[in-house]
Amino acid sequence: MAGVRPEKLTVSKIKANLLNVAQSSLYRLTLTIPQAVRDRLSLSSVDYDNINLLCSEATLPGSSLTTHDVTNDYHGVTEKMAYRRMYDETVGLTFYVDRNYKVIELLEGWMDYITGIDNKRIYKDPYASYRMSYPTTYKRNIFLTKFEKDNFVRDFSTTRGGSDSTSRTVLDYTFVQAFPLSLTAIPVSYEDSQVLKCNVSFNFIRYVMERKRSLVLEDFRTEQFSSPQNIIVNRQVELV
Repeated sequence: MAGVRPEKLTVSKIKANLLNVAQSSLYRLTLTIPQAVRDRLSLSSVDYDNINLLCSEATLPGSSLTTHDVTNDYHGVTEKMAYRRMYDETVGLTFYVDRNYKVIELLEGWMDYITGIDNKRIYKDPYASYRMSYPTTYKRNIFLTKFEKDNFVRDFSTTRGGSDSTSRTVLDYTFVQAFPLSLTAIPVSYEDSQVLKCNVSFNFIRYVMERKRSLVLEDFRTEQFSSPQNIIVNRQVELV
């Protein structure tokens, strides 16, 4: 196929195609806390929902292909052949720390469970020992959903004004078998006060990205679906 020839574009077409871009500030994190960790903490379901909302920064994951060189098939040509896909090992998350420090309590409690710390008083002993927990008890899938501001707004344009629903696109990322790997030191200072933040890295096996459709209905309810046979109700019925 030959290259595309230059063509004249109208201002409306440029605005429709080039200015309709995704924004970096619209996403939703969902941490799935293992039941064994929940049993050790005094946090409610509302607290866990608030912690998800306090995630101020996240990173969409990446991957790369590992290749080997083929040098003998064609004269003077070296080809690369992919044989494995390598995923990022960690995903970095930044949280605002709430007034009651429940974000820190969750992350520290999760890591305490992994390292088998049952009694903080005994662990203050310099000769204390510990026994690591089994991986299946502290690893869980975590989710990151990327959406846009119009995800909960119907389209009332002249072309679709008669429709009672509007289709939107969202990206769902699933981080398989994730757990907190490192919690970065949190600096405090007598200088000008700022919002306290904590940075944590989660290790995971791989990620799965799924492109899904979201229907905005006439009463502003939303439904997500990947196929007509598999409809998932989106419970976020708020307007952005």
